[in-house]
Amino acid sequence: MFIFEWLGNKIITFLNNFGLMTRFFLQACFWMFRKPFRVKNLTEQMVKVGIETLPVALITSSFTGMIFVVQLYYALKGFGLEAAVSSGLALAVIRELAPVLAGLVMAGRVGAAMAAELGSMKVTDQIDALKTMAVDPIHYLVSPRILATIIMMTAITTITDFMGIFGGYVVGTVAFDLNPYQFYQDVIYILEPWDIFASMVKAAVFGLFISTISCYEGFNSKGGAEGVGEATTNAVVTSMIILLIVDYLLNLILW
Repeated sequence: MFIFEWLGNKIITFLNNFGLMTRFFLQACFWMFRKPFRVKNLTEQMVKVGIETLPVALITSSFTGMIFVVQLYYALKGFGLEAAVSSGLALAVIRELAPVLAGLVMAGRVGAAMAAELGSMKVTDQIDALKTMAVDPIHYLVSPRILATIIMMTAITTITDFMGIFGGYVVGTVAFDLNPYQFYQDVIYILEPWDIFASMVKAAVFGLFISTISCYEGFNSKGGAEGVGEATTNAVVTSMIILLIVDYLLNLILW
């Protein structure tokens, strides 16, 4: 009976948190299209979310493409299919590696920062101070962060798509003497416009979930510095888990 009671409490807690987070997200969406438009807040968040995250995402995607080519080359060499390395790299990077890796980097860096920043504002009553000044805190703090994350996540993923393939191209042509022109032609041949579009859709959805979860955790933190730390940890872990689950579901839908 203890197991069923524990399981029931977990399910109830999950459904309750899911409902609260959904309402939180809908409120943020509502304020995105209401005046006054927080353009300054949006641009500041775009710099924090995108420009400062881009170097890490570029390094991650480039070396992932390099490593993937090495593993793929030796796996296909035994079957005499070295020429298929470029096609496999292009599909893997565009459809899976670039958006997922960018999402994990975004969750670890940006998600933690959002949760910690909003959590600190919550426990120091800065959010309550906004309410006393007749400023909706979700409109002022949350909506710009969610919108900025969606926009910059899409942009970063588009760039990491290219860098992942370029990193694999360098290793494939230099280390394994693959024909550069044939490598390029195979990548162009195998990729379709839908692959690029679907990769951007995945990135936008990942950005939406990461920012919503991180802002929600920070907004609902309590208990001083310890509570902020717990909210930050919950934001990163939950974002990464949800990202992988959503990635699986999107793969079933998009391809």
